[in-house]
Amino acid sequence: MVPCPGPRRSLPLTTRTTAPPDTPAAGPAAVDASTWRALPSALRQELRTDHAGEAGAVMIYRGVLALARSPALRDFARHHLQTEQQHLDLIEAVVPLAGRSRLLPLWRLAGWLTGALPAMLGDRAVYATIDAVETFVDQHYADQVAWIDHHTAAATAAGRPDTAAAALPALRQLLERCRLDEVQHRDDARARRGSAGRWPQRLLVWGWTSLVGSGSAAAVRVSRWV
Repeated sequence: MVPCPGPRRSLPLTTRTTAPPDTPAAGPAAVDASTWRALPSALRQELRTDHAGEAGAVMIYRGVLALARSPALRDFARHHLQTEQQHLDLIEAVVPLAGRSRLLPLWRLAGWLTGALPAMLGDRAVYATIDAVETFVDQHYADQVAWIDHHTAAATAAGRPDTAAAALPALRQLLERCRLDEVQHRDDARARRGSAGRWPQRLLVWGWTSLVGSGSAAAVRVSRWV
């Protein structure tokens, strides 16, 4: 996804490992209305994109299940759908209704199509799609974790009061937990994908996954503001 505002690669990420399978996400960070308003506007925008993204992710797997016939693929989709629904529930505990994207119906439709269209091409196309999506989401969440680390360090060094400071560790934990789950989804899809297949299919999948990546970046840019 599009990087969170603020420093990027220069900020150290202390945890960049793969999450073990079936690890439950961390509990929701307690963010009341006043704390939400006190969060930096850039972080509120990023959390809005996270909510839109998790809503879309749930629909990706529902789109797969709508058209997939392979038992292995359906098991894969059902398993990861459960995790994405947990993520959505956790993010909804943080982002109030007024803070969510007004284009959620569009993001849900886009998510469903992102799952359904490759399902018509077969298992490999779906696994390639999930690989592309989760590679993007991994970096998106990592940038947000780095932003929180940078913001916290800067506020501490400057000795300035931060009314939202108490909520940031829980938010960081939530985002990192979600990131690790997404990495596990990516690695699972990558392992199942196997060989790339013949050239016509490889070219088609390459074009599709490139579109998925650029579409995800565009969706993040838009959902920051709308």
